[in-house]
Amino acid sequence: MKKPQLLRDHITRACPDLETNPDKLTVFIERGNIVHTGTPALSFEYRYTVNIVVTDWPDSTDVLIVPIVAWLKRHQPDLFDNPDRREKGFRFESEIIDHVTADISIEIDLTETVAVQGSTVDGINRLTTRHIGEPLLADASQVETALDLTAEWRIQPLIEG
Repeated sequence: MKKPQLLRDHITRACPDLETNPDKLTVFIERGNIVHTGTPALSFEYRYTVNIVVTDWPDSTDVLIVPIVAWLKRHQPDLFDNPDRREKGFRFESEIIDHVTADISIEIDLTETVAVQGSTVDGINRLTTRHIGEPLLADASQVETALDLTAEWRIQPLIEG
């Protein structure tokens, strides 16, 4: 599975506090299963929930959520385009620790398609796997999809008062 590490790397780059303190970020994979169509091919799909836990978070949750939404729009666009997945596929919980910090747990349902190709040479099965990327389903001219996920991130929540 590649998406959990890609997402972790993106969050760490996008959130200055996590870049400075990467030990505050933990990523778990939960409730995973493999889906195969029953055809002769060996290709399959991973389906799982990634649980992102951030401890002692000192900033607005917006600073954490906006980069995740941007990453998902590129790497799991069906999460927003499918009404059933949109309602239940991206969840969070938070425990307010004190007046400054909180522990935040974010659960996201992800999928990864793996194409398996191979042949037999001299009686040895030679198989290769390739993770299939997600298509960009949104209009590429929109600001949200034009974001460079590798660029530096600075998110400034407005203080309403």
